[in-house]
Amino acid sequence: MSRERRVLVAALALIAVHAAYRAWATYGGWFHIDDFNFISRMFHEGLSPAVAARSYYGHVMPAAMYLSWLNQALAPWNFWVPATELVALQVLCDLGLLYLLRVMFGLRPGILPPLALFLASVISLEGSIWWAAAVNLLPLQAALFFGLAAHVTYLRTRRLRHAVAANAWIAAGIAFNEKTALVYGVLGIVTLCYFATGRSPAERVRTAVRGRWPALALYVVTGAAYVALYLSVGRDFRASKPRGYPVLDTISRMVLDTYVPGLLGGPVRWWRVPEQPFSFALPGDALTLLALALLAMLLWEIRKHRRRALRALWIPAYFLVVDVVLVLVTRASVSGPLVGLDYRFQGELAAASAIALACMTMPVLGAAESSERRSASELLDHPRRVAVATGAMVAVAAWSTYGYLTYWHADDGSKRWFATLLPQVRAATTPIPAVDRVVPYSVTNGVRYPENLQSRVLAGEDALAFTEVATDRIDIVDDDGRIGPAAVTPVRSNADGPHGRCGWKVQEAPVTIPLDGPVAFDGWWVRIGYLSSGDSPVRVSAGSATRDTTVRAGVHALYLAGGPQFDSVTIGGLVDGVTLCTDDVTVGRAVPASALEEKQQ
Repeated sequence: MSRERRVLVAALALIAVHAAYRAWATYGGWFHIDDFNFISRMFHEGLSPAVAARSYYGHVMPAAMYLSWLNQALAPWNFWVPATELVALQVLCDLGLLYLLRVMFGLRPGILPPLALFLASVISLEGSIWWAAAVNLLPLQAALFFGLAAHVTYLRTRRLRHAVAANAWIAAGIAFNEKTALVYGVLGIVTLCYFATGRSPAERVRTAVRGRWPALALYVVTGAAYVALYLSVGRDFRASKPRGYPVLDTISRMVLDTYVPGLLGGPVRWWRVPEQPFSFALPGDALTLLALALLAMLLWEIRKHRRRALRALWIPAYFLVVDVVLVLVTRASVSGPLVGLDYRFQGELAAASAIALACMTMPVLGAAESSERRSASELLDHPRRVAVATGAMVAVAAWSTYGYLTYWHADDGSKRWFATLLPQVRAATTPIPAVDRVVPYSVTNGVRYPENLQSRVLAGEDALAFTEVATDRIDIVDDDGRIGPAAVTPVRSNADGPHGRCGWKVQEAPVTIPLDGPVAFDGWWVRIGYLSSGDSPVRVSAGSATRDTTVRAGVHALYLAGGPQFDSVTIGGLVDGVTLCTDDVTVGRAVPASALEEKQQ
């Protein structure tokens, strides 16, 4: 077997093992947080491009929105559909990096360590197995690998069709993730570093663009058009007013506590986010210092024995600077620098670092300038030592990955809630009048209210008829996913009525019933127990909320959602000859009746 064939077999074996490991990681998860919000938007607001392309926390990703809708339409709440897509995209990325390495360096043993770095690193783990993040990151990586490979081929051949192909890969990635536009910067870095000559930056720019104006024009026009489009729709990237800009702390966490340990297999230890499936890197000072020392030694060895090697660091540095700035402006300024420990915000750095490692240690085929051997290295020129070092990194990374997944797979709160709720909903033969309330925190958080309401999250489940008014009974979904009758907590009640046993008598003219105190804020429900002499339309007002419904002859109860603040309830609109008596008006929160009974016992 030839050397090239042995390298190809080894690379494909690595990819097969990685695909199996990521498949286990992905299929063991479920929907979380933003996944529901993507589905909710497309089901409740329609399928127009304006809806799909509207900014989501600064992200513009119409293709991701449409794909989320399609998965739900084809197989509601079946995670195997998006999970299969994610595994397929991961394999595409793995093969894409192998293809890029072959295009840039040929099938030589030196491509295996960069490939192993990308496959093993936890830097891209969360961003590859959580749907909301992976549907952004994986297309970006595919666009980076295949787009850069096409661009390098263009630089060698000057055939414009390869630049068109590169542009098409980037455009496709942009449809899933606006950060894919950063790939244009990588094309520029690779061109200036390896396919240009000259000592001064100006001279390198001139030689880089000489004879390549058509491709440059294509990239610039497409990129500028996208930037203009993004700025018109994607500028709502702050969750709330910033409290400050913790620059140094954010840099420290993103670089020293996450990125550097992640390059060498870390972080080994994790801090689990309470009530969420996510974990933050927690390497500790000792591991961070060890990772820094080992990385410095590796870079020194490469610099010592390879010419023009360290220019490749522009690729990961470019992404890292952008990631730090974005996290600082959009996340850390609101929630603090701790968010910098989340690998999700630098997921593409595994790919960028693998490309940089390859460019530092091997010559780029057909390049005007690239890395070349300066002298013999005790590490780089000894394949067995490289294999041992790479194997150690992979082993540590596998342990770090396993540690993350023990938390990820164990947190199935959203899955259990749906598993309890859906059979009840789908067994219903008639619509179930229900109170609309927020889903449990284990399903999604309240940052994107009202997208965390049950009526929004439960896209397509029409048997739950969320309503603001009902007679005698209204149901509610509890935090365990069980459907049962709702009760109104007695926060306020009516003052005694002037009509003895009738209490408050309502006939043709509206009657205002004062409460024993005011209520404020939103989410109030009113229960009115009444005796009516006949059936009749009725109009009930509680603050700014006015509900038109009916009353029935006999003893019944009326449930209705009130306004944000009020201190009385008005009943009117009865037909001639109908009298309604009530001395049972309760205002409070709608809760499961079983929970209220347990509290009262």
